[in-house]
Amino acid sequence: MRIALMCGSSLDEFQQQSLTPILNDDTIEIVEALIDCRPKPSAKKRFLKNLKRGRGGYMLVMLVKSRFSKRRPSAGSREFLSAKGIPCTETTQPYAEENIQRLKALRPEAMVMLGGFGIVKEPLLSLAPQGILSYHHGNMRKYRGQPVGFWELYNGEREMGVTVQRLAAGIDKGTPIVEKTVPIEKGDRVNTLCERALHASTDMMHRALQLVGKAGYTPAAIEEYGPVYTLPNLRQYIVLQFKLLFR
Repeated sequence: MRIALMCGSSLDEFQQQSLTPILNDDTIEIVEALIDCRPKPSAKKRFLKNLKRGRGGYMLVMLVKSRFSKRRPSAGSREFLSAKGIPCTETTQPYAEENIQRLKALRPEAMVMLGGFGIVKEPLLSLAPQGILSYHHGNMRKYRGQPVGFWELYNGEREMGVTVQRLAAGIDKGTPIVEKTVPIEKGDRVNTLCERALHASTDMMHRALQLVGKAGYTPAAIEEYGPVYTLPNLRQYIVLQFKLLFR
């Protein structure tokens, strides 16, 4: 099976681990990695943007926490993938005609997105016959959007979903290819639930590629999608802390 990768300028530990079974599968050929090198908004710009949307207090808490939290190991995408013999193209214009035509000429059967790109649109969405596969750490029937694990804990769920979806237009409105549930334990916080969900899902992208590569495979569509969740405001963040404290 011929596939192309889509990723940001760096690959974190989870993304690297998700690639490992794909790289070790002799039936899968990675014909190119398209690396989205567009500059990311600064912390200040992200804070001001969310401040206008009433989420500045939450962003400030997250910025402070990030100063004291352990950084997740990461590697430069080009360095990591080139070392594996994968041709790489870095771009600040992912939808440039030269990128689209080159990818079409490579004839990937599917594309795998592991970061970067934001909300993907045409013509990338339909460039490969099997579309673009991407992770969503949530059950799309109940929880679309972000942040991972927050709203499941806020709403008192007993489990959270993890999905590899075939992307479609809209936020998490694709077709699920592989799904899994992760139990929510009594002592869970957002970070512990997120880490467990990531750990439980590193093999799911490989399984999804195996499924879409089968002749005649047709995934079941979702009849009704859940609401789109966004970053919480400060009040919602504080309410969650009290809920977790007295759970």
